[in-house]
Amino acid sequence: MAQAPTTPTPAPKPAAKKTGLIQYFKEVRSEVRKISWASRNETLVSTIFVFIMVVIAAIFFFLVDMILRWGVGLILGIGGGQ
Repeated sequence: MAQAPTTPTPAPKPAAKKTGLIQYFKEVRSEVRKISWASRNETLVSTIFVFIMVVIAAIFFFLVDMILRWGVGLILGIGGGQ
């Protein structure tokens, strides 16, 4: 005869080590000290570079949009593609 299906029981999880709030912040402080922070000058140069790249990308996509608009207008005979 067939046996009744049994449902598997999950294995017991190992007890997680509990740490207090003070210990947590001590560990966070320790990890933050390990971070290699950028200097003020590096941050300024990176920020300026990002702004320049955003302006270049905006100009590029504006020009692509204008060319595509002109091309579609030329093909379809609408929208000032004269």
